[in-house]
Amino acid sequence: MEQMARSPFLLASLFFCDLCCFASIPILSYWIRKIWNMKLMHFNTRLLLCFHLFWLLVHVIGRSVLHTTDIVTYLTPFQNGCQILHTRAGCFFLRLPFNVALVISNCSAIFVSIERLIATLKTKTYEHGYKNIGYTLMLLQVLVGSILLSVIYSQTKINQNPLYYCQTTSTSNFMWTIYPFSVMFIMQLLAVTIFKVAYKKNRRYSTVGGNLSCRYQNEENSWTIKSLKVYVYTNAIFTATYLTAVGLVIYNNHLFAVPTYYALVDGSSLQYLYALVLPLVLWYHRKNVQNQIRSAVDLSLHMDYNKVFDALRNQWSQGSSKTDRPIPRISIH
Repeated sequence: MEQMARSPFLLASLFFCDLCCFASIPILSYWIRKIWNMKLMHFNTRLLLCFHLFWLLVHVIGRSVLHTTDIVTYLTPFQNGCQILHTRAGCFFLRLPFNVALVISNCSAIFVSIERLIATLKTKTYEHGYKNIGYTLMLLQVLVGSILLSVIYSQTKINQNPLYYCQTTSTSNFMWTIYPFSVMFIMQLLAVTIFKVAYKKNRRYSTVGGNLSCRYQNEENSWTIKSLKVYVYTNAIFTATYLTAVGLVIYNNHLFAVPTYYALVDGSSLQYLYALVLPLVLWYHRKNVQNQIRSAVDLSLHMDYNKVFDALRNQWSQGSSKTDRPIPRISIH
């Protein structure tokens, strides 16, 4: 235990993770409020995004509490290593918010992609209802996360046995952690695939035309998809990288010294960096999308209005041919 407390690599890893967690807490809190107040974004999209950020916030808060506890324990003077041993039951409850939020937040991207696909397929009616879709997808996300967590903790024994490091997953039963991680990895690939399908379908629907209301819904969905694109891809990249790195460390645990192994497990869990990077990427991409919208509006304001009147004349002409009524000639100069 003294080796753990005096490991510079483990302490440096804990300090760095703790610093990132403390920095991300106010940023995530700000973005949850900001996204929730974006009334131009559909309710279901806002609900799922804020739900993701909420669990990400719970994760970094739980992680900061966990790592701060470890740092204080290791740096407090002690007579022998037995005085700073953790118990398995204490670690289980200390890490529970950390792990629950980690798994549920990692399951978010696929349900956001599904929501946008449904919005694309139901363009004509989606804007006026379908709030139950958001709540249903949110509950499904919790259900999937709960199933994965039950697998991860299926081999965990809650007792008063001492632990050298506050981690409840066992290296002797590491495959019960690898299996859920593999499922979450596949979910990231599916999220990107579903999102691309929604994007392509929306582009195809936009070229078809339709009435003014339908065209507006397609355009609104197009800008929403562009805004969410960076979230889906960023989430997929970070989550896939994290799951691969942690999976490799756990699978090859026998190659590392004990302090190094635990430092790598917590250090390679990149959610603390993701919590910092995602708000910055969202801010930059949202600003870029807003600039594209302004450019599109400016371009439309400078269009040739003679073309508008020509289009109106053609529509009236088509209507008159059906009723056999003559249309007066309109001269546009």
